[in-house]
Amino acid sequence: MIFIYIIFSAILLYYALKYGIRNGFVDLETNKEDLVYYKKSASLLEEIGNIYSRVSKSKSKEAKAIYNEAFDILVSEKKPKIIFKELTDKKEEIFKLSIDD
Repeated sequence: MIFIYIIFSAILLYYALKYGIRNGFVDLETNKEDLVYYKKSASLLEEIGNIYSRVSKSKSKEAKAIYNEAFDILVSEKKPKIIFKELTDKKEEIFKLSIDD
């Protein structure tokens, strides 16, 4: 009797894993573009942070404000493409500020 329970449990586990993994891959493929944009946006925020750390003390408050706005944009509920575009604008803005030193 225990053997039947083990076989039945193994069959159920097999189908649960099979369909769970398949559904996971389907979700991954549908959200792949969004994930790419999130990764690019995270890299942009890191670049903005690196530029922020190189800005002179005289423009530090402006640079901090730009960095904080960029962070707020990243964690906002907007579409990933819009987040990426806005972060690109912020990167250009802080880059211009660092060049003006």
